[in-house]
Amino acid sequence: MNDIHIGVQLYTLRDQTAHDMAGVLRRLAGIGYAGVEFAGTGNLSVREARAVLDDVGLRAAACHVGAAALRADFDGAVSQVEELGAAYVVCPYIDPQLARDLPAWLAFADELEAWAQATRARGLTFAYHNHDFEFAAQHDGAYAFDLLFGRAPTVQVELDVAWAHAGGVTPREYLSKYAGRTPLVHLKDLRVEEGQFVTVELNQGEVNLAAAIAAAPTVGARWLIVEQDFCQRDPLESVTASLGWLKEHLGSQPA
Repeated sequence: MNDIHIGVQLYTLRDQTAHDMAGVLRRLAGIGYAGVEFAGTGNLSVREARAVLDDVGLRAAACHVGAAALRADFDGAVSQVEELGAAYVVCPYIDPQLARDLPAWLAFADELEAWAQATRARGLTFAYHNHDFEFAAQHDGAYAFDLLFGRAPTVQVELDVAWAHAGGVTPREYLSKYAGRTPLVHLKDLRVEEGQFVTVELNQGEVNLAAAIAAAPTVGARWLIVEQDFCQRDPLESVTASLGWLKEHLGSQPA
């Protein structure tokens, strides 16, 4: 695991970063995270956020940039990613209904591919982050997930293991299926409460995280990124607990 870094998706801490991004970054560095994945820069400018990263010794693992922002000003959006020092531009989400409309879904895949090629020309890597709907939607027996990545060969995978699990597939198998194409892995856990999926701290749910973590180095993953969409306590406490479990788990593995 020496070549894999541990980061956290700042969406988990969105309420805190909205008014104190600098304080959150300092706390995360103190907790022991190596980097962060941005979903906006909260109450800081991009330049200010980069200065804090440099000051506290954190790396920008990647940046989530919505399709709307990429369509509105692709060059500007990617320039912000470059300024933060991240190597990965990630499209994090799209309207789930799109996956049920095959022509529209393939057109979206073509759009992602064009962005991926343009991103690569600037020395960065473009990825797409899944939810569960890409597995819920099928066309002629093929998951929308596989149709998208088959159509867009330059687009890399940021596999969210919890949403893959919720979609009915085995995360470890999908990591292996996209070996060499999955530099970013979202480590997330969930369980069912009152018929709904609820995100929880790592190792508190039903996702087979151990299998996914074991597969990560074999498929070329560079970052394991902790994320919890909704926390049952202070999000900083949640990401501290998740990192503690992850480090303990990694420490128990054979070298």
